Amino acid sequence: MLEEDISVLDSLSEILQRMEGVEYSGAIMEHPLTKKTILRVKTNAGKLRAVDAVKKAIQELKEVSAELGREFEKL
Repeated sequence: MLEEDISVLDSLSEILQRMEGVEYSGAIMEHPLTKKTILRVKTNAGKLRAVDAVKKAIQELKEVSAELGREFEKL
């Protein structure tokens, strides 16, 4: 991902690490000057494809963000 803050990928990585079938997930910044971040995901291919895990994690992150927004509006 270019021009994106690494915290988004850190959040996705954290969600991915809790999924059954995901063996490894991590986010790194290639270099601070390039602002290029990388999300690495390794899954047990027999249980879950990496692309499916990422899609599921994105959906979960959207739901968590929406809930956070609703709770923030209550304040």
